Parts: sequence; C-alpha cells; structure tokens
Amino acid sequence: MPRRAARFIHLLDHAIGRMGRKRRVLVELRTPVYRAVLGPVYEALEKSPDVELAFTSEYPEQIRPLVGSAHFITHRDAEWRRFDLYMNADPWAAARLRRCARRMNFFHGVAGKYNLDRPEGLPMGFEYYDRIAFINRDRMSRYLEAGLVWPGQARLIGYPKLDRLASGRIDGAAVKAELGLERGRRTVLYAPTYSPASSLHLAGEAIVRALADAGLNVIVKLHDRSLDPDPRYTAGIDWRARMRALGRDGRIRHVEGSDASPLMAAADIMVTDHSSVGFEYLVLDRPLVVFDAPDLPAAARINPEKVELLRSAATVVRKVSELEAAVATEFGNTGRLSARRRSVADHMFHEPGHATDRAVALARELLDAPPSGVPVPAAQPAPGGAS
Repeated sequence: MPRRAARFIHLLDHAIGRMGRKRRVLVELRTPVYRAVLGPVYEALEKSPDVELAFTSEYPEQIRPLVGSAHFITHRDAEWRRFDLYMNADPWAAARLRRCARRMNFFHGVAGKYNLDRPEGLPMGFEYYDRIAFINRDRMSRYLEAGLVWPGQARLIGYPKLDRLASGRIDGAAVKAELGLERGRRTVLYAPTYSPASSLHLAGEAIVRALADAGLNVIVKLHDRSLDPDPRYTAGIDWRARMRALGRDGRIRHVEGSDASPLMAAADIMVTDHSSVGFEYLVLDRPLVVFDAPDLPAAARINPEKVELLRSAATVVRKVSELEAAVATEFGNTGRLSARRRSVADHMFHEPGHATDRAVALARELLDAPPSGVPVPAAQPAPGGAS
C-alpha cells in the first residue's frame, strides 16, 4: 500500500476512534520490575475518567497475575487493536501495533549497563516513538548527540519510580514491622544485580550470612532476572530456593516484588555491586557499600564512568571478611560521604519527587494530540535486560 494511502487510513481510523469517550492506553510490562517503573504513571492516568488501561507483555505468565486477566492482552491480540497511546520502559521486545496513535518510552534504570550510555549501533528502535522520557540530563545529551533521538522527542522527566522514596512518603519503620524484623537492630538491604558475574554468584550467600552474623537485620532483594529460570541470567542456580534456605525468623528476609523502594526506606545501609537501586538509594543520603565483583563491568557492558561514579559515593569491599568492619565504619560516621551521595543523586535523577507529575502531563499531551505518522515497528532483538 502506498505510504500516503496508509497514512490516510491510519488518521481516519483514529479519527473514528476518538468519537468514543475513552482514550485507550496500552502499557507494556516486560517483567514485574516494570510495574514499579511505570506504575506511578499509569495509576495516575487511570484516575482520569476518559482513560481505559490495558496491559501486555512477552511474558504473560509473569504479568497476567499482577494486572488481572480482564486487563491483560497478548502481543498477538494487541497487534490489530486500536490504541491512543502505548507506553513502555524498554525499547526491546516491544509489541508490534498496527493501529496505535502515539507511543512513548521511559528508561528503567540509570546504571549504564549493556552499552546504554554509549548506544551507537544498538537496535533501539526509538524512531518509532513520539516521546522519549529521560531520567537525567546526562543520558538525554548522549542520545541527542548520537542522533538516536531528535530534540522534539526528548523530554527530561526524571524517574517516577523514585518519587515516593525521595519525598519521604514511605514509612520505613512500618515496612520493617510488616517484614517481622527484630526491633532495635539496624537493617541492611542486600540488592545485587543479575548476572553470573554479580556479587550474588560470587559470594551472595556468604554476604548474607556475614551481615546477619554482624548483628544486623538483613533484607535480601534480588533482581527479577535472578529469579528467572533462564540459565542466561542465573547459570542454572535456583536463587529463590537458596535465599529461602538462609532465612532466619526476625533476622533475614528474602523479599520478592517489583518495587524495592519500600525496602530501601526500611534499610539503614545498603550493600550492592553495581545496580540502579544502588544509585536510587543515594537519594536517602544513607551509607552505601559496594561489594566488588571484578568481572561484572565487562560481563554487563557497564560504562566505566558509572562504575566510578557509584563507588565515589560508597565504601568498596572486595572480601566478605571486610564487610563487618566496613558497615561499622559507616555507622560510626554516617555523614562521611553525605555531600558526595547527594551530589551523585542530583546528577542521576532529575528533580526527584515530582517526576510522576511531569510524566503524566507528557502522556496527557500525547493523548490529546492528533495521531502521528510513525511507522509500525518491526520486532527488535531483546537482551536480558538493561539499565
């Protein structure tokens, strides 16, 4: 079909669709963590009487239970349905939609993994999106300079996932009580990234035991992919079973869920290797310990600048035997790296606490705009995950 005729049919289709009272929004939740990333935005949109939500994913078995069967549709079923707006937080494995008026993409992390800070040559597919919502100015500048997005697409939004944490709207003490952790003990959150080269694979169980033996309550929050049976992410290890085996009533809790923010609010200190949640934790201006996993930067293709940036706001340990002393040092002088933590957080997150409002306004702008003439995207190759 000639391009001009296809565009005319596309515009006519959506003109007819707009005669109805509802604006139909399709939200892509690739894995459960995307619920935390996009949840603040779509939950706010859902309050509008003219918005109707639906959800899709390449992993229906993971997402359908989270959103309910009545609101979930498969990629195949979504292809020919009409939508006014499509939202996702991952440029890979996007739904192929032939009757979608507008598309917007959010980033789902800031850690600089999988070459996302140096994206030249990656099959991003951003040409199919009307707007790209950036978490910070650094990454937006990189993408503009690389020519992957054009100025009319790019918007500096911040990170809606972080708003509740940054604005103090999560009661950390209530979270600890809900988890049944012992009162009077300080609490550490162990939150490693996924990868066979991560600290989890290197020494995860020993890290958890050492922190508990140091007299701390330990919350363990693993990445979605560390609980995925796919051996690309886990090297065939059942980390769910291994973490459950470490559990101690009132002392060690392995917590699953899409949002780590409540766990961060409950923690007096965090231990990670290299992760977006490590950067997120800095907005609380609480001590951070990085457990060195020497093969991780190469395995996860992490921007070396981001490795150094996170470590500049943390204490770095290289052995399990160093953990107890490192934690004691941090608790002995919690303000030691305070200025640096706040500086890195300001660099990584644009005006935390208000990103959801900006994101919702951007979505509303697209919902109220006429349909665009962007082409139908082809399927993109999907890596395991990226940030």
